[in-house]
Amino acid sequence: MIRSLFVSDVLPRRPAGGAVQRMDLVTGALAELGPVDALFLAPPDTVPPPDETVRFARTGVAAVPPYTGARAFLEIAARGPSAAYAGHQRRTLAPVLPDWSTGTRYDLVWFNRERSWLPLRGRFTGRTVVDVDDFEDVLIRRWARLGRGVWDVPLTPWQRVQARRSIAWWGRVHRRVAREADVAVVACARDAARLDAGRTVVVPNTYPARPPGPPRTGGATILFQGSFDWAPNADAAAWLTGEILPLIRERVPDATVVLAGASTPEVSALAGPHVEVTGAVPSMAPHLRAAGLVVVPLRVGSGTRIKILEAFAHGVPVVSTTIGAEGLDVVPGEHLALADTAEDLARHCADLLTDRARRDATTAAASRLHAGRYLPEHATARVREAALRAVAG
Repeated sequence: MIRSLFVSDVLPRRPAGGAVQRMDLVTGALAELGPVDALFLAPPDTVPPPDETVRFARTGVAAVPPYTGARAFLEIAARGPSAAYAGHQRRTLAPVLPDWSTGTRYDLVWFNRERSWLPLRGRFTGRTVVDVDDFEDVLIRRWARLGRGVWDVPLTPWQRVQARRSIAWWGRVHRRVAREADVAVVACARDAARLDAGRTVVVPNTYPARPPGPPRTGGATILFQGSFDWAPNADAAAWLTGEILPLIRERVPDATVVLAGASTPEVSALAGPHVEVTGAVPSMAPHLRAAGLVVVPLRVGSGTRIKILEAFAHGVPVVSTTIGAEGLDVVPGEHLALADTAEDLARHCADLLTDRARRDATTAAASRLHAGRYLPEHATARVREAALRAVAG
């Protein structure tokens, strides 16, 4: 039996986005090996949903106060935003850790992302696994290519300096993970190459097989699903509705876009005669059944996209950017269509909406790939492998 502590700065919430789906898979696999406690790093007064914590033996919250004021300003100016905030976390978290979390002898401590490992390394007993399913320095570089600073702020000369400092700092953090963690976990083989391959386990993102349900209706509806309070999704939604959709409608006049998922005022403002913004939905299944295709027009991202696997499982053809589909073992033209300009994305969307034979061939190949490599049981086995390898030292 292995007693585990799961540490995360992401709270479980429903409907589950990609990060929560990965959390569900990891904690479920760890529970097969023994009892699992959970510690969440969150703002003060946060209470995890009770129905989400019944799966854990014990659940606690370590409060991270807001990082504001003169000290924050001076530290960010001196060290850069990423390093300064990590220092703030380390100062404030140690005094508020639950006594049981530091007083229990764990066999394994699984950190959900390096952001939660960095301020708490050395605080617990037990071997460590650090799940690096996103690389922050990759995200920062990609924002800069779009002429924007970290998390879509204006790219002023000062922000360029801060972006370079953050990229260098995250590179050092990842080298430290590779050196100090007993096992590092990543989402795909490409990311494993960035860390120590000898102590890295690939745990792919997955999506379950589609349950039986009503047949798909298809049509000229283009679905982009996700959490639009995440800046890369919001950027993609604006690009899709502002530049790509008008080009699609030149060939498919009845084409419409549905943006399905938690929204923000800025994304809600994109709604119009040919654009529906649903906000948070209890289930994505009805929107997938009604979709003629799924488009993933991401220009910023890291890790792998569960939304593509979700479309594969439901038999919906996919058009994506290279960044949107990176890390997945897909063959362009066979499992999905890939393009990186508004014109080419629009052309692929129009082709799939108007060519039934191509659409059927693409979805059949994608379904076979999903069933062969991206079901939850494939990743569960890798989680157990990572845990057992870490405990064995």
